[in-house]
This record gives sequence, structure tokens and C-alpha cells, in this order.
Amino acid sequence: MEAATGATRSGLERGAKQHGKERINVGRNERTASMIGGAALAVSGLTKLAQKRILPGMALMAAGGMFLYRGKTGHCDLFEAMGVDTAGTEDKGLSVEKVLTINRSPQEVYEFWHNFENIPRFMRHLDTVRTTGGRTSHWKAKGPAGVTVEWDAEILEDYPGQRISWQSLGNADIPNEGSVEFMEAPGGRGTELKVNLSYRPPGGAAGKIAARVAHGINAQVIEEDLKRLKQIMETGETATAAYRGSETFH
Repeated sequence: MEAATGATRSGLERGAKQHGKERINVGRNERTASMIGGAALAVSGLTKLAQKRILPGMALMAAGGMFLYRGKTGHCDLFEAMGVDTAGTEDKGLSVEKVLTINRSPQEVYEFWHNFENIPRFMRHLDTVRTTGGRTSHWKAKGPAGVTVEWDAEILEDYPGQRISWQSLGNADIPNEGSVEFMEAPGGRGTELKVNLSYRPPGGAAGKIAARVAHGINAQVIEEDLKRLKQIMETGETATAAYRGSETFH
């Protein structure tokens, strides 16, 4: 039994050394489950060996060692062969806060944003936003290679001319939330707009498609989106070239 335990341990150590530099492709929750399952299999294997049931015991020990290795290193050869990465969607959410000044009154900017169907006009990652109720809407976002994700959202706060906040509902492809504050800009320069957006792609293999869309959403993209909003509000149109206005970002 000691020899079998030693063989499993040394096998894990050799595997860790061999794959020590390989990419982590197993998500945190799956790693935890692998460690628990691997330990249970190893204990069951030891029990079989104690009962002199050598072949079943060795098989269970080997399976337990495989799952323990998977949990410890976060690497799965099968996932790698299949091109699956369940770690890539975890702990990689996006939270962005941007502030800019728009030369329009807070009420005007509020009314434009409050009609959520206007948002895809300046946020390029959004395909459509459709109002479905007094406080609810359906959103559709687009990613590379025609990938799309959808979710329903509900307005949480609505203070006319001051603040709007919302969050996704139910089993959203990409759980997210956002808020916008509309404040008088110093010196009568219009509206100081403060935008907070958070996207949290789900973990696991099911979140891989959502992560592909979320990967295309970053602080720079949001900044460019808000530049387009500024231009729409101030001129009524957007330029085909990158906007070079006098916006103030923080």
C-alpha cells in the first residue's frame, strides 16, 4: 500500500514538473471539485488495496491521482486537445468608470440615455436594445465571427435628469450592471456624465462564447463609445474617422 501511495505521489510530482509551465485551462470551481473527487477516489483505492483487491485499487488510485493533478495544477490535457479553457472566463470581468463633459443640459442627456434603444447608436458592441416594459429591456451584443449574446435587464434606479442604474436579469449570457449620473458641469459647460459599467462573463465551458464577446469590450472601447455619444449629443451625428473632440476623460 505504501508503495502504491508513493507511486501516485511521485507520478503527481513528475507530472507537475513536466507540465509546470503549461497554461492553466481549468476553472477554479472545477479545480476544487477535482481535488475533492480525486481525494475520494484515492481513499477508495487505498481501501481496495487494503482488501487485497489490487487491480481495482490501482485503477482508483490512478484515477484519483489524475484528478488531484488536474486540481493542483489547473491543467487538463483533454481540455487542451479540445481547445476548451474554463479558466479563461473566470475573474476576468470588466469594470469601467468614465467621466466626460457634454455640452447639453443634464435633462437632455438623461432623456437620450433613458431611451435605451438609443444606446447601440454609440456603443458599438451592442447590436440592439429593445424596450419590453416600463422598466425592462432586452439587449443583444455582438462579438467576433458573428457570435452574439443576449440578456434581459431591469432599471433599478430612475431619477429624471440625475441618475439611471440597471442590471441584467436571470440567466444572462453575460451578467452585467451599469449606472449613469447626470450632473451640472462647472462653469455652465453642460453635463458632467459619470458612467459605470461592469461585465462578468460566467465561468465554465458555457461561458466561453460569452467571454469571446466580453473580450472585445474594454476601457478603450467604452471610452470611444462615449466619445461617439458626446458627438451625437453635440452635433447630431458621428464622424466616420476617430473623433478628436475636446472631451475630458478621467
